[in-house]
Amino acid sequence: MKKQPIITILLLFLATCFAQANESTPIVNKEVNTRAEIIVNRVEEIRVMDKSTLSRIEKKALKEELKDLKKEAKEMGLDSRVSISVGALIIIILLLIIIL
Repeated sequence: MKKQPIITILLLFLATCFAQANESTPIVNKEVNTRAEIIVNRVEEIRVMDKSTLSRIEKKALKEELKDLKKEAKEMGLDSRVSISVGALIIIILLLIIIL
């Protein structure tokens, strides 16, 4: 059995999986960049802040603010995680098994 056609078909399928994943990335413009800088600066301010002197209510307010900032950053597409679909992962593993 020839491996060449099987490998070619699998590579084409894999390429289409990654092409679809790439299309869903958001376009980052100037306004998004400025808002992202504001979010990062505010998070750094909160991180540096001495929280031991804050009251319980103030700490809770800070937690809520951080949650809101995280949610907003995620909506803007600033999530730095790279995701790979389960199907693409299985294909990669199969290709490695076939090739090696």
